[in-house]
Amino acid sequence: MKRIETIILLLTILCSSCAKHTSIARLEPEKAFEQAKKEYKLKHYDKAIEKFRSVIFESPAGKWTEESQYLLARSSYLKKNYVQAETEYDFFINTYPNSRFMQKAEYELAVCYFKHSPPFYLEQTATIKAMQELDKFLAKYPDSEYKTKIEKNKKRCIDKLVKKDLQTAKLYLKIGKTKSANIYLKSIQETYPENSYSEEVAMLIAKCSK
Repeated sequence: MKRIETIILLLTILCSSCAKHTSIARLEPEKAFEQAKKEYKLKHYDKAIEKFRSVIFESPAGKWTEESQYLLARSSYLKKNYVQAETEYDFFINTYPNSRFMQKAEYELAVCYFKHSPPFYLEQTATIKAMQELDKFLAKYPDSEYKTKIEKNKKRCIDKLVKKDLQTAKLYLKIGKTKSANIYLKSIQETYPENSYSEEVAMLIAKCSK
């Protein structure tokens, strides 16, 4: 009987000790956040993501939750997992509209859309979406330090869209349908007057007129 009582007592002490340690771990989100940032700085992004998620889960309204969510999104961004990063940035932007990280988050989200856009020969809905996000950023932050980079990415989007229509125009020219080719070429000039293919477009329009 005493042996059973002893075992029960030991189990009680053990359970109490485990509970105590668990409680302490949950009461120290700062330490968990510091560990997550350490992994982030070491570029161990998978581990950082896991730890930032743990901080957010354990302390959803805590002092370090906002920055954890931003760095969670940025870890996916730096991993070049742009689809996942888009989701995390969207959540961050909607949850912390007054965050000190807002401009950086919106810039990186716009870049995600650009990076996520497909090659010119594929369907270009994502590229158009990327341009909209880039324009939205420029409208909101006209004097941003990221302005030059945003404008450069926007130009790349335009060139991608132009190249797709240009290839279609060339195909029509090749099969002798100059009228259809001219429609695409004129549309390029009207919609995207500044692009890297403007001279070639003008040359082909002249060719269609002969």
